[in-house]
Amino acid sequence: MKCVFCQSSFSKSLQLGEIFSLHQGIENSCCPTCFLEINRLDMTQGNHCQYCKKQLIDQKRNDCGDCSRWGKELTQFDLNHSYLYEHNEKMKEYFKQFKFLGDIGMKDAFALDIHLQLKSFQEEKFIIIPIPIAKKRMLDRGFNQVESFLDSSDISYERLLRKKKQTKRQSELNREERLATEQPFFVTKRSGKKIYQQQVLLVDDVYTTGRTILHAYECLKPYKPREICSFSITR
Repeated sequence: MKCVFCQSSFSKSLQLGEIFSLHQGIENSCCPTCFLEINRLDMTQGNHCQYCKKQLIDQKRNDCGDCSRWGKELTQFDLNHSYLYEHNEKMKEYFKQFKFLGDIGMKDAFALDIHLQLKSFQEEKFIIIPIPIAKKRMLDRGFNQVESFLDSSDISYERLLRKKKQTKRQSELNREERLATEQPFFVTKRSGKKIYQQQVLLVDDVYTTGRTILHAYECLKPYKPREICSFSITR
C-alpha cells in the first residue's frame, strides 16, 4: 500500500475489529509515520465540550467558547457533533491537497477510520446526509470531497440537502465573517418527506466554528426529524 501523504509503501498490522473491514477492501492510506503527526480525538482524556466534543482547557466548563456563544445567540441551539482528529498542521496539509489542489486520491487516507466511526449509524438506519457544495465548485473541483470520502469508506448516503449558490470558502473568511454567514442550504419538499421522523447524520469534512453544521441543522428541523447528529473528519 502507498501512503497518500509521503508516497512511501507500507504495510499495516490490523486490530481484530479492523479485519472484517479489510475483507471489504476498506483501508487507511496513511502510513504509520505520517499518522504520528495526526492527533485523534480521545474522549477518555481530559474534559470535552458536551456539544461539539472539543477538548477544554478549563476542567470546570462543559461547553467551548463557540458553543457557549451559539447557545446565547440561537433560539434553539441543538448540537450533537463528533469528529475523528484535531485540525492540526498535518490535517491542514491534507485538506489543502484534497480540496484546494483537487487530489481525489486523498479520499482514501482515513477510509477505515471513517468506516468504523460511522458504521453504527448505518446499522441503526440513520439517513446519512453529506454537506453539499455549490454547482460551480463542483464543476471546478470535479467532486464533492465529503461524498468522496464516504464512498471510499463504504458509507451510503442520500443527497437531501442542497446549496443555494456559490459562497466564499470558510477558509477564506475570518471568525466573525464565518459566524455571520447567511443560510446557504435548502431542502426540497420531496427530500423533506424523507427526513420526517427519521434519524439523520450530517457529515462534513471540517468543523471550525460550527456555523456550517448549525445551518444544516436549522435547515432540517422544519421537517421534524426524530434526531439529528453530525460528524466531521476534523475539529
